[in-house]
Amino acid sequence: MTRDKRLPLQLKLTAGLVLIVMLPLAASAYLIDQLGRVAANVAAGEASQRIVALEKARGVYADIVEVTKRLDVEVAKRLALRPDFQSLDPTVNLVRIIDDESGLRAIALVRPDGSVAAEASRPLADPAWRDYHVEHPLGTAGASLRLTFLVSANVGEDLVGLQRSIDGARTFQKIRTALPDSYRTAFLALLGVAGLAAAGFGMWASSALTRRITALVTTARKVSDGQLDARVELRGQDELAELGSAFNTMLDDLDQTRAQLEYLQRMGVWQDVARRLAHEIKNPLTPIQLAVQQCVSSYKGGDAQFRQLLVDTGEIVGEEIAGLRRLVDTFRTLGALPKVEKAPIALAEVIEELKLDPTVAAHAALYPPAAPVTLRADKLLLKRVLANLIENGIHAGQEAGTPGDVAISWAADPERDLVTITVDDGGKGVSDASRDKIFEPYVTSKATGTGLGLAIARKIAIEHGGDLILAADPAPTGGARFIVSLPLRGPDRSPA
Repeated sequence: MTRDKRLPLQLKLTAGLVLIVMLPLAASAYLIDQLGRVAANVAAGEASQRIVALEKARGVYADIVEVTKRLDVEVAKRLALRPDFQSLDPTVNLVRIIDDESGLRAIALVRPDGSVAAEASRPLADPAWRDYHVEHPLGTAGASLRLTFLVSANVGEDLVGLQRSIDGARTFQKIRTALPDSYRTAFLALLGVAGLAAAGFGMWASSALTRRITALVTTARKVSDGQLDARVELRGQDELAELGSAFNTMLDDLDQTRAQLEYLQRMGVWQDVARRLAHEIKNPLTPIQLAVQQCVSSYKGGDAQFRQLLVDTGEIVGEEIAGLRRLVDTFRTLGALPKVEKAPIALAEVIEELKLDPTVAAHAALYPPAAPVTLRADKLLLKRVLANLIENGIHAGQEAGTPGDVAISWAADPERDLVTITVDDGGKGVSDASRDKIFEPYVTSKATGTGLGLAIARKIAIEHGGDLILAADPAPTGGARFIVSLPLRGPDRSPA
């Protein structure tokens, strides 16, 4: 059978994992780069506006300083025109003038020789301000007016700071992306490492996965090719291991079902043969028996020896015909097994009814479960199965030299929807050579019996949807252990 060449599952899983990892990272790299560019453009625009504003602020600041200087000179010119200042009057109220002039801190009237004729000042309380001196001549004699004004101590620093801000804004204006090149390189390296890691992990994970799937496929093909004993071995506790276990369980169930079907087919053949033999053997038995009896009774001669021969012959024929009749009855029993008709029954009641037989009551020990068990089964057929197992167990124990006691126990398994019934005897057990044939018709290890009991019992169990098996290990009682498994629920009738 040819198969289409397709991409291996391992390659598909690896490619899918790499795409899953790489696509978000690549998209993130692209989006981050675009965001960086947009942020840089926005920042450049903001920087341009700030440069204009800062340059205006610097110009206004410089103008204010210059205007302040001019105002201070104008104040000095105006005060120098006062007559009392020109006369260097020491009684002039300089404090009042200081209070009237904004920004003026001190006044001094200086004589031509440099001595002070009059002066007044107020203290410099705030360190954020400093003195700014302005001198103006008083008259023509060489005297001068010295004025001290308050100006900001940070004028120079403020101007320098404004210039630095302008220079920084101009530098920022030239930037075209908010991300350094090293960041972009690192992100690309991260993409490469993530891709390699994803590919490596994908190869490892997909290889582990595909190996286990391949094991399942290989086992399935072996089974389809006729290797019915093939099983898959998957270790672990994951879903695939559970699938492998379920697959093996399915194969075991199929193998058991196949064996049961083969067994039912063989039993069907035996039943057909039994019906035919019963019919063919039964018909001539009565005429043969009547003919022999007539021969014996019709002899009127005086030969005692011949008469005794006829009587012995009649007895032998009668015994053999009786044996043949029992065989015919056995054939009729095998060939006329009724169909299973299920109904709810209490298992303990069925087994208690078996103990109405004195032989069973004397040798059967019951070990019921804590909770009662109710199942759907054909009561008469189930009793027949258990009676046969108990009878075989008693005979096996007595043939081994024991009293022939039998232990019967049962338990329900709701998870598997089964009830199991075990029958343990004290016999010698079943030899390995006989294990595979013990349920075949007309196979028996007992001195008496036809070998149909176990065959019929297993057929009944299978038709109930269960089975009858011989346990691999000996029973605790030392003999054989037979296990009957029956479903707790099921159809009311067996298949036609």
